[in-house]
Amino acid sequence: MNNIEKLQQLTQMTRQEIADALDVESETVLAWENEAIMPTVSEVEALSGIFSAQLDAKGIETQKLAHPIHIRLSVDYLLNLGITMSDWITLKWAFEGQWESDKLAVGFFDNNQLTRIVETESEFVAAFAGYLILQTDGEFEPYIDEFNDDKEYDWRLIRHSGETFTDVTRMLVTTELTEIKHG
Repeated sequence: MNNIEKLQQLTQMTRQEIADALDVESETVLAWENEAIMPTVSEVEALSGIFSAQLDAKGIETQKLAHPIHIRLSVDYLLNLGITMSDWITLKWAFEGQWESDKLAVGFFDNNQLTRIVETESEFVAAFAGYLILQTDGEFEPYIDEFNDDKEYDWRLIRHSGETFTDVTRMLVTTELTEIKHG
């Protein structure tokens, strides 16, 4: 599982543009998308840089907030393993400016009911120690609240404004998770 194709969609980069930027064949990028082959470490680092720059530019077009320094996607996000604090800041920067007053957040759900929202950087650090695990062994991980008798929550990346939310998990990560609807 990787987010290369997902990041192409988010940045609106063509396969050929990515291939040109990396000086590889377009078929190579397609093979990475299909996981027929894995990019080398240096290619993954280059991909992270390319996509980071594109998301940074997307935020610059729409954001009213001060520019965060050194926006950078992690290799873990690129490979769909997890979201680091840097990924979180980058995704918020890239999309919240075009979402008007809506915010990117992580929503915890119990029986499809939204029970908690993690929105700020400090809440992200407190909830996930700065690292939201997306999947291991091909399966998405539930959130286990170790401070509440190991209660398990389903979670989603959400775009929210007050009481309303939209599940944007599929927009931001490669997943087969069912979309959770408001109400």
